[in-house]
Amino acid sequence: MVERQSTGIDGLDAILEGGFPEGSTVILKGPPGVGKSTIANQFIHDGLDDGQAGLFIALDDAPDDVRESAADFGWTFSDFDDRFLFMDAYSWRLGEEVTGKYTIQGPSDLNQINMTLTDALREIGDDLDKRIVIDSISTLIIYTDTNSAVKFLQVVSAKAKAANGVLLMTVEEGVQDEETVSTVNYVADGVIEFEMDGDTRKLSVARMSKTSHSRDWHEFTIEDDGVELV
Repeated sequence: MVERQSTGIDGLDAILEGGFPEGSTVILKGPPGVGKSTIANQFIHDGLDDGQAGLFIALDDAPDDVRESAADFGWTFSDFDDRFLFMDAYSWRLGEEVTGKYTIQGPSDLNQINMTLTDALREIGDDLDKRIVIDSISTLIIYTDTNSAVKFLQVVSAKAKAANGVLLMTVEEGVQDEETVSTVNYVADGVIEFEMDGDTRKLSVARMSKTSHSRDWHEFTIEDDGVELV
């Protein structure tokens, strides 16, 4: 029997036979503003509520902004500071010296990110299942290159799998060419695609390992308490 971790969204869990397979790496791919980051936040908070540990690698927004966005839905990460951490790979952009145990001096130094990741995973608990979010790998690729990013993501994926966790990564549609996106997809066990049709948001499970699913498109909305499938 495949062990699974809930996505935090009942309708998506139903499509995925209960959630993401434990140890899997999943890509959320779609246009900006469609709701990928909201789903990532919802996924992390659902795990924290369930006693798991969480790690958020912030490349596109400052950690404080991520916290504020999550708080709009009632997801207060500060309640779980004993098993939740941010890796801040954003604040260096402000042009000021940034400090902090898990602060990255720019996303181009993949070795620093990798070593910091190892320390962060150890701190949030070797004995806990983990949920890891990278938001977004499009930014990572911009500051490195595709091959280096893929090699790095393979390492992160292996670490997530070893921790019986799930690695969730967002990809911004239109930032990289399709060849680059296809190369990055190689790292993933699953891909969920998103699109905007006017004001209507839709998602489709393009593939998911160890899971029988359709590739139908499903409408979803973003409500006061998070994402819901229609």
